Amino acid sequence: MKKILIIASCLVVASLSFLAACDTHEKKGNHEVLDEKPVVYVYPEEEQGLTMTIDVKGTLDMVYPAPERQVQTEEGTRASWTISAAPDGTLTDASGRSYPYVFWEGPVRQDTPERGFIVAREDAVPFLEEKLGQLGLSDKEAADFITYWAPRIRANDYTFVSFDASSYAQQVTYSFADEAGAPVEPDTFIRVFMTIRAADANEEVTPQVFGPTPTRSGFTVVEWGGAVQ
Repeated sequence: MKKILIIASCLVVASLSFLAACDTHEKKGNHEVLDEKPVVYVYPEEEQGLTMTIDVKGTLDMVYPAPERQVQTEEGTRASWTISAAPDGTLTDASGRSYPYVFWEGPVRQDTPERGFIVAREDAVPFLEEKLGQLGLSDKEAADFITYWAPRIRANDYTFVSFDASSYAQQVTYSFADEAGAPVEPDTFIRVFMTIRAADANEEVTPQVFGPTPTRSGFTVVEWGGAVQ
């Protein structure tokens, strides 16, 4: 088995049915990977206080901003933040410091995707612009994603790229509560998770077929991230 480093950027939930250090493991099957730079954007309909909690079937190696509470659970790690969230996505902590999103990183176990695309170096940016739009990311969210991931795709002549988030989504879950502690369910949750690896120009893969582009309405949460095999 191969240990792969996953780079994830948080909470885009285009619940896509959405980064790389290697070790030895098997190519196919379940692998421990490092979710690198997952980020989560939170867009309420009006400014409100929220507690955001993440449960990871693994550990949290890096988190920003620092959570107010982080504990080990039977299955992994749980971290919570108390924030004021604005409709434009600005998150403000109790000290008054503002953030565009919550970021974390850590190893989780995931399956190796088989469906995807072979992307040439020169096509990296237009490819990502097109696919991220189809998956539901805004221009700003896509720009955050592309400036982090396009250089990693362009490091290879050709790269296998997959946006299958199904295995990742089983390992990482989020929950929200209002100031009174009552659960708050997102009306729209977009999750985008990308896996990449070096490929050959002649490699044949089964292309992914995406569903309809998500329509944002109500309280929206978006996460994006990725992994390098």
